[in-house]
Amino acid sequence: MRIAATILALALLLLLGASAQQLPPPEIAASEASIHGYGDRDTTCAEWTDGCRTCVKPDGGDPTCPNIGPACQPKAITCSRRTGAAK
Repeated sequence: MRIAATILALALLLLLGASAQQLPPPEIAASEASIHGYGDRDTTCAEWTDGCRTCVKPDGGDPTCPNIGPACQPKAITCSRRTGAAK
């Protein structure tokens, strides 16, 4: 009886491990997506921040945003520098 219980426990453990590997990768969180897409929504903004990261959009290039620090709590996104007219 003890051997059967051990085999059953091992089989369940293997099944649980296999099912965990089949999960789809997590999507980008809504707050994460909004900091990266802010420059597309506000085309006159060249630099914006959420209090943790400052994203910069060079002329004719893609914006760059650093990784967030482990203890930082993002706030509302604000534009800190504007350039040119809306495109």
